[in-house]
Amino acid sequence: MLKSFATESEPGKGILVCQCRDNRTQFSRIHAQYPLKFIPTKAHAERLAAVYMLSYGGGIVSGDLFDISLTVEERAILLLMTQGNTKVFKDGYSKRATTAGPSSIQYIVSHVHINATLLVLPDPVTSFKNSSFSSRQTFNLADDSSRLVLLDWFTSGRLTRGEKWSFKHYSSKIDVRLADKLILRDHMVLDDDENTDKKSIINEKTSYADRLSPYTCFATLVVVGVETAIRTIERKAQKRLMATMRPRDMLWSASPFLKGKGMLVRVAGVTTEQVRDFVKLECLGDGLTEYIGDGMFAKVLM
Repeated sequence: MLKSFATESEPGKGILVCQCRDNRTQFSRIHAQYPLKFIPTKAHAERLAAVYMLSYGGGIVSGDLFDISLTVEERAILLLMTQGNTKVFKDGYSKRATTAGPSSIQYIVSHVHINATLLVLPDPVTSFKNSSFSSRQTFNLADDSSRLVLLDWFTSGRLTRGEKWSFKHYSSKIDVRLADKLILRDHMVLDDDENTDKKSIINEKTSYADRLSPYTCFATLVVVGVETAIRTIERKAQKRLMATMRPRDMLWSASPFLKGKGMLVRVAGVTTEQVRDFVKLECLGDGLTEYIGDGMFAKVLM
């Protein structure tokens, strides 16, 4: 069961509610408690509301807890983005933490009503050396007319600082429910083996680093109900099967679910830019533009 804070005044509590009126999506409620912040931005399409999610201080500090609730009411379209990579600072003492060095945690629970659309397209999570981060996201779709696009991705760390797969823990759990029925569960965990702590300190390498080489960016893309994007991914997957298999700088797979109304895409790339361009231009492309317009499409995943 997901954690729920007792009051809205707790640090990291966030609430977004948007509804469609006169064919325009408006925020009927925006609430963000420090260190969380929401910044609405100009939308470039009808029925679209767009907002940036970020934290004060430029990143997530050890001990931060975010409890975010998203509600997209009937016919509304909500686009949630971030302003640059989400940085996760190394574990250590935090005034908001009850103990020294706990994992930073983010909970997002979303409710997408009939004929509503939720697009969660953040920049990737970049975890610093010796950091810990856990993400738990639950998406509740009202019925077959509800639409979801979710990009969940992370990098190997600050390559310019020589940090590559040097964080202690990263985990991401995604649950998607349709009419209260679980239709997708995806769980990713990277954990440095405690038995190799001394070796890791000497070599500055985590126990899982070699298994991920040479890739520095991994992404999970979930698409439900956005038919144009799903058909595009299907056609690309068919062409890939017919192509000659050879070593690649980028690997990806596509798995349909919900009788073809949903698609799960996994991507691994040598660079973040490869993964970003593949997801944005080759997987989503026209399927995303039809909901957010050309102007906003240029701003997404820059």
